[in-house]
Amino acid sequence: MSLLSFLVLFTCFFISIPGFSSTPNPLNGQHLRVIWPLWSGNPKGIVGPIKGGVILEFLSQRLNFTYEMVRVTDATLGPLENGKGLFNYLLDQRCELLVQHIHPTFQTNAVVDLTLPWAYSDCVFAIPIPVETANINAVVKPFQWQIWLGLGISIVCVIAILNLLQRYLESYRSAFEMDLKTGNKPRAEKWQTEKQFLYVFGNLLSQGGFCPSKWLPYRLVAGVWTLAAFIFVQAYTSTLFTYVVTPINHPLINSVYDVAGSSDVKSFVLDEIRKDYKKTGKCNFQIAKESFLSATASFALPKNSPYTPTISQGLLELMQIGLIDHWDTWFRPMPPQCNGKPQSGNKTKKTTTPLSLKNLTGAFLLDDEAQA
Repeated sequence: MSLLSFLVLFTCFFISIPGFSSTPNPLNGQHLRVIWPLWSGNPKGIVGPIKGGVILEFLSQRLNFTYEMVRVTDATLGPLENGKGLFNYLLDQRCELLVQHIHPTFQTNAVVDLTLPWAYSDCVFAIPIPVETANINAVVKPFQWQIWLGLGISIVCVIAILNLLQRYLESYRSAFEMDLKTGNKPRAEKWQTEKQFLYVFGNLLSQGGFCPSKWLPYRLVAGVWTLAAFIFVQAYTSTLFTYVVTPINHPLINSVYDVAGSSDVKSFVLDEIRKDYKKTGKCNFQIAKESFLSATASFALPKNSPYTPTISQGLLELMQIGLIDHWDTWFRPMPPQCNGKPQSGNKTKKTTTPLSLKNLTGAFLLDDEAQA
C-alpha cells in the first residue's frame, strides 16, 4: 500500500470517530427528517444530487445522528402557495435537512439556512464526439466565399475583355488592310470565345496556354491576368496543403464564444453523458474545453437551525479529503475522452496512422479538375 493511500485511510479513520473534534456536536444522538429527491421512495423523474445519499450516510456516521426520509412528489424549491415546494417542508417544520442542489442567493438565504457549498463546478457544454468524414470540401476551404465569388466575376470579366479586344483589333486590322488593297468592305467573321476561355483557365490551373493575339493591348490584359492567376494559385495551394493533412474531425465548439455562430447546439448535463455511455458502452459526447460560468450548490436547513454549522463542518471535511470528487468515479464512470481530462499513468506509444481515401478525396478532386 502506498504512503498516500495509508494517509487517506488514516485521516478517514480518525474523522469518522464521533467526538474526535473538540467542537460541540449538537447532532449527537439526534433524529432528522431528510428530503433527498432521488430517494427510492419518491417518484421517478425528480431531479436531485446523485451523490446525496452517500454524503448523507457519511454525515450520519461522522456526526452520530439517525435520519428518516420524507417522501416528496415535486423537486420545485419554492416556497409555493400550495405548500408543496421543498422549502415549505423546512418552513413548516416537516423536515430538518434538504439534500438538494441549491444555489446560494440573497432570496434563498432570506428564507432558509444554507450550508457551506459542497459542490464547486463550472457550466460547460457537452457536444457530440466529432465523426471522421471525407474532406472533399477541402477544395473550397482555403478561401472564403467572397473570394470565390470575386474569382468567378474576374474570370467572366477577363474573358469578356479579351474577347472584345480580339474582335476590335482584328476588325481594325482587317478594315485597314482591305482599304489599302481593294477598297472593299471587310468580310464579317464569326468570333468565338473558346481561345480566351482556354487561356484564362489554363493559367488558373497552372497549365499555361497560347496567347491568341500579338497585339500589345491584348497582351497587357493577358499579362495582368497571368500575374494575378500566379498569385492566386500559390496562395491557394499553400493553404490547401494544410486542409488536406490536418485532422478532419473538428469539435462542434470549444467555448461559449463559439455558440453564437452555431445554430444546432443543444445542452446536456453530465448525467446525460453517463446515461448514454452506460447504454451504448462508448463515449458519444465530450465536454467542451473551456467553461463559461462557475456554480456552487449547498444543502438547506430551517432558518436559524442549530445544526447548520455542524453540517457545514462535516461537508468541509468531506471536501478536504477529496471524497466528494472521488464519488464521481462511482456514479459517473466514464473514460477520459468524455470528461475532457487527460489520461494518467503510462502514456501509450504513438503510432503512425496510415492515410486513407477520406484524407485524399479533396486532392483527387482537385487533380481531376486540373486534368479536365
